[in-house]
Amino acid sequence: MVVNRSFRHAPPALIALELDRASGAPVFRQIARQLRERIASRALSPGTRLPPSRELALQLGVARNCVVDAYDDLIAEGILEGRGRHGTFVAASVPAGRGAAIGTSGSPQLLGRLNAPTLPVQEPPANASLDWRPGQASARTLPLDVWRNACREAGRNLPPQSYGDPSGEPGLRRAIAAWLFEHRSVKVEPEQIVVTHGTGHALQLAAQALLAKGDLCATEDPGYAGATLAFLRAGASLRYVPVDSEGVVVKRIIEAGKVPALIHVTPAHQYPMGGRLSGPRRRALVELARARAMLILENEYDCEFHYAGTNHPPIFSHAPESTLLLGTFAKSVSPSLRLGFIVAPPAAAAALVARIERERTHVSWPVQKIVETLLVSGELDRHLRRVRRHYEAMRNAIRERLAPYADVLALGGDEGGLHVVIAGRDGAFDRDLRGILRSRSAVFNDVHDFTALEAQPRGFLLGYGHMEGEALTRSLDLLEASIKEIERANRSGVRYGRQ
Repeated sequence: MVVNRSFRHAPPALIALELDRASGAPVFRQIARQLRERIASRALSPGTRLPPSRELALQLGVARNCVVDAYDDLIAEGILEGRGRHGTFVAASVPAGRGAAIGTSGSPQLLGRLNAPTLPVQEPPANASLDWRPGQASARTLPLDVWRNACREAGRNLPPQSYGDPSGEPGLRRAIAAWLFEHRSVKVEPEQIVVTHGTGHALQLAAQALLAKGDLCATEDPGYAGATLAFLRAGASLRYVPVDSEGVVVKRIIEAGKVPALIHVTPAHQYPMGGRLSGPRRRALVELARARAMLILENEYDCEFHYAGTNHPPIFSHAPESTLLLGTFAKSVSPSLRLGFIVAPPAAAAALVARIERERTHVSWPVQKIVETLLVSGELDRHLRRVRRHYEAMRNAIRERLAPYADVLALGGDEGGLHVVIAGRDGAFDRDLRGILRSRSAVFNDVHDFTALEAQPRGFLLGYGHMEGEALTRSLDLLEASIKEIERANRSGVRYGRQ
């Protein structure tokens, strides 16, 4: 018999654990939690040999049983492996489902807040028509010669010798100001506009420049995970505010007398549920912000695409002193540009610019000049007119194909934007539909991926912004066939996917 000696003589890993003896938490649980975190972050890689329990207990100044109990807990979870007299080792692979339980945050509470809205990483299938995740847009309707001309115009001048203006190129900021006035009824000076690397960077920038550690921030739930992550990274605490068909429930923003320092909202097309913030709630939100000195982060991530209902001007136009307006060119041109902007009160704009200058996070000069050319030449407006017709036709096709199934299926969030929410009328149908779609290689985000509240909403997102007509038809064919298969199974008295 050949004995594998590769692990017999491997020295144990050096592990520095910090115990909080005043916290009241059992010592063995503190040890187990910190080991989980190090394994998740790969500080302790698979196959690593841990110190003997007696040795680690001596190092920490605790009873040996504390270490033994911690090791036993992790062995029972499949995170560690006991190999008899050879020692205790990190398992070669963590069991499925443990990823959410193991995190890198130093606080379990923050870990729960951070992981709950994080979207799962999914690889798109070979058939792109089955990739229904939002956040994508079609650049095909932008004529290639228009794009080439804009690039050529940007190349007429050499780039600046330094990083450039931390606020963004003056010509681009003037063009954005003019576009906002014409299309969104927002009148601002170019000095109030700060160019960013898109919405994610805008949220990180606002959080780092304006928040202090311990500030309370409110976010919609379900809501945009990027906002949650930005606030947590800034050391803030979170309040999850529920949403309904009229957008964020304003009366739930303040609870137990605690007023958030700011609230992040997506009023034009709530992300991900798609509702539009109603007029009365807009007024209530503005009044609340003014009365309680609260800052509003208004994220207009796809405001250019409006198909039905009232097209409200931004909240910023009613409360410019209490609002930061976030915009992006991701949906109007392409997410790959990584270009967006913040419109802010002058003092806030100065703080954002100072942060960019200090951290050297200036936006690419050529990209700014290209988009400036598209705006000034009017080509972006012409492109938006074309692409609006394209997206509205796709939205109408979705509504038409799914209308016959209204008794078993609900369609929401379809008055604007580039995605809709599809949910079964009852929980069983919803689970069956999502199960069969995934079994047919459809890639999509579940609504419950965006929530941290206990009440888990049903449904999934169908993003169509990147699709052409043929791709959407194939997606709807799959969706319709799946619905019919479940209905046939139900009529036969057997739930789909169950014996």
